[in-house]
Amino acid sequence: MDYSQTIVQLNKFPPDRYNVLVPVTTMQVASNLQRITVSEVQLDIRQNQDNKGPSKDIYFEKSSGAYAITKVGGMKLAAAANISIVDTTPERTEGCQRCIEMARATGKPRVCGNCEHVHDVAVTVTIRVPEPSGGFRLMKATKEIDCTLEAKGMDGGMNSKRYQRFLPHRTAIAESKAFMRAIRAALGLAGTYQYDDLRKPFVVARVVPNLDAPEIKQALAGSYLQSMGMLFEMPDQPGAAALPAPAAAEAVPAFPDEQPGQLPWEEAPEEPPDTWSNNGDYNGWGDPPPPPPQRITCSRCRREITGGQSGTGRPWTPEDIAGYSQRTFGRVLCPDCQKIEKGGQRS
Repeated sequence: MDYSQTIVQLNKFPPDRYNVLVPVTTMQVASNLQRITVSEVQLDIRQNQDNKGPSKDIYFEKSSGAYAITKVGGMKLAAAANISIVDTTPERTEGCQRCIEMARATGKPRVCGNCEHVHDVAVTVTIRVPEPSGGFRLMKATKEIDCTLEAKGMDGGMNSKRYQRFLPHRTAIAESKAFMRAIRAALGLAGTYQYDDLRKPFVVARVVPNLDAPEIKQALAGSYLQSMGMLFEMPDQPGAAALPAPAAAEAVPAFPDEQPGQLPWEEAPEEPPDTWSNNGDYNGWGDPPPPPPQRITCSRCRREITGGQSGTGRPWTPEDIAGYSQRTFGRVLCPDCQKIEKGGQRS
């Protein structure tokens, strides 16, 4: 194989007509056991600046005034580059980590139900990226969504209908953002593109085994016989040499790629068109909204316990009042009924 001809073949894609992804223009096969496969990926660009077009590959990002690639478009590019998702793992958010460290230091755990960061999520995605040497490397990226910042970026805050629709999909959005961070680092994708640039196809090159080489044919035959031996009784075949295990996953740093309150709905999983009624109420389809917080009522007067103050003036939550009453009186009482109960005990 003439290696110089291979490089000339890859350099035939001019940047003014193609989006050439690294390391396409510098790839070169190391032996006749490998060959280079070049794929052209054309994304669906039928999208306008109001994100009302039929395309699921791109969306308009108002904060940057340009178009970004969605997870659907990223999966197309990942398939062309033979990149696969290895693992998707929920992570502990920064707010939860701070509470855990504070509880360890003070010995007083905080009630999670009263924390403003109770809905925050963090997701880590690990992908498998092939290398020209024939092996692969692991890359992982993490995305955390601070729901308090997202609510501030939306009109109406936490009580808006848009925020209530966003909550059930926050984990899927974080997963999509983490996946796109890893794909951008692996392929050299930009965070946003102008519309004219997205008209050009993306060129992805990867090294694959050369099936015409005799060594590759022999390895494939041995692998086939080994697979047949699992189904039928055949003589033992010597196992093929395995590639070394990949090193630890490479962490991808965070990118300033989105602003709070402007997460695209195209990143969320598709749902039936009638999941939500016109007035924003849930009608029984898709993921239900989060349940409302449980009310704590007094066992004597049946009124709701909303909070109060301790004898030292420290503010008490309803959970604090209920816990103190349960330890002192054996049942849940509001502050007024606790005073009545204390007067009866003195008599």
